[in-house]
Amino acid sequence: MTDQGKALQVLLVDDHPVVREGLRSMLSGAPGIEVVGEAANGEEAIAMVNELSPQVVLTDIRMPGMNGIELTRGIKAERPNIAVIVLTMYDSEMYVVEALRAGAAGYLVKDSSRELLCHAISVVMDGGTMVRSSLLRQAIHGLSRGPRQVEDGQSDPQMIEQLTMRELDVLRLVAQGHANREIAWELNLAEVTVKKHVQSIIGKLGVSDRTHAAIVAVRRGLVE
Repeated sequence: MTDQGKALQVLLVDDHPVVREGLRSMLSGAPGIEVVGEAANGEEAIAMVNELSPQVVLTDIRMPGMNGIELTRGIKAERPNIAVIVLTMYDSEMYVVEALRAGAAGYLVKDSSRELLCHAISVVMDGGTMVRSSLLRQAIHGLSRGPRQVEDGQSDPQMIEQLTMRELDVLRLVAQGHANREIAWELNLAEVTVKKHVQSIIGKLGVSDRTHAAIVAVRRGLVE
């Protein structure tokens, strides 16, 4: 639920009507979640994002025309506050790396349970990353080994040294994929305090989001 008690608005994107129907059915009875629209491809999804401004987009990867990775990249470029979860049949490190690089906050396979899907929506809205732990570790390491984007290259050792001890604790948990609420519980902090720490970390490291902050943490040996 949002701070105002309103349902989280979700857009479904998949080229198979039966999949969209199944997802809608799974989410229809979930408290605090409202499916506000469906799109059959990336182009339709972009138009519906502009029209409906959903908070979360669930998208397949392989679709005709604009695929899910391109869609994610387009959404995050124009609407960075929208959380994207990739929902696919491909349980692949390569796809996870591509999805995270594009800005996705979650990556689930289509046989995920209703409970896991609802939990993922809640986690990404809380600022966390929802990827199976083994795949997340592989993907972040894969990203850290890949070509460095300009923003990542800016994060030199001096920037790491600017972080306080508490910010380093928070960054390590961010790199493990924990949501703000989980970090708050782990470190015995208020959730609003964790959010402030995350914003400070992102600013000090000169990166655009928490995923790239996690990549910096891996590159600098802060997490295994």
